[in-house]
This record gives sequence, C-alpha cells and structure tokens, in this order.
Amino acid sequence: MTQRTLFAVLFMVFSTIAPLAHAASPTIAVVDVERLYIESKGAKSLKSQIEAKKETFRKEFSAKEAELKKLEVALMSEREKLSAEDFGKQRKAFEQKILEARKLFQKRSNSLDDGQKEAMRELRKGIAEATTEVAEEKSYDVVLTRDSVVIAEKALDITADVLKKLDAKIASIPLKVE
Repeated sequence: MTQRTLFAVLFMVFSTIAPLAHAASPTIAVVDVERLYIESKGAKSLKSQIEAKKETFRKEFSAKEAELKKLEVALMSEREKLSAEDFGKQRKAFEQKILEARKLFQKRSNSLDDGQKEAMRELRKGIAEATTEVAEEKSYDVVLTRDSVVIAEKALDITADVLKKLDAKIASIPLKVE
C-alpha cells in the first residue's frame, strides 16, 4: 500500500469516527441483583416462610419415621408368634406404609420447590419493574447487573433506589405450598 492510499484510508476512518466521539454517550447505571435477593423485604419474607415450611415438614417426617420404627419393632417382636402367611401380610402392609411415607415426602418436597420457584419469579418480576422505574425516572439508557461489571464507579450504583422501590411494591411474597 502506498503512503497516499494509507493516508486516504486513515482519513476516511478518522472522519467517520470523529462525529461519533461528539455524540452523546449513553448514561449507564449498575444494579446489584444479588443484594436485592438478600436485602429486600419480599426476599426476607420468602426466606422465613421457606424455613418455617421446612421445619414443619421436618417435624412431620420425624413423627412419621418414629411411628414407622415403632411399627417395625412391633412387627419383628410378633414374628415368632405369627404364621409365615400372617407375617408376610403384616410385612407387606408395613412396606406399603413406608411407600406412602416416601410418596408424601416427595409430594411435599416438590410442592415446596414449585412454590419457591413461583415466588422467585414474582420477586424477579418485581426487581425488573423497580429497576425499569428507577432507570426511567433518572433517564438511564443502560442498566447493567453488578455481576456483569468488573469495575464501576460507586455513583453508577442504583441498587439502593431500586431496593426502596421494590420494598414499596413487594413487602411480602406468599409462599404457596400444598
């Protein structure tokens, strides 16, 4: 490439870049979504409800386990007194109770998971709405999540404002568990 051609190419590149440098740069903000998942009223409410449900289930299954152990001990102590056929029937009934307890445990676990997923969807939706409102109020063109930014000036962080909006929108999220 000759010097003249190189100069012409560089001139064209710089002449197209120069106007872009004078254009208004977008206003950018950063929101810490993880912090919102921890500190928002809705998230705290949800966490306490989940823990309460888990504790209720834990107590229910401890009682069920104790009942089954008691039945097992009784069945084993009766083994010598019962005919093989009667023992087989009682053992089968005992195994059925174990199977029912497992099904109940699985049903409760799935129900808790489904309720938690639904509540988290509601929280995510609230975070998106609150973030959008703050961005519109403050005329931000771009809002990035904190985990997608390596370094950012603290003045760009709008998490506190979003948290206020979110808490005003969602003070509590009901956990629906059957």
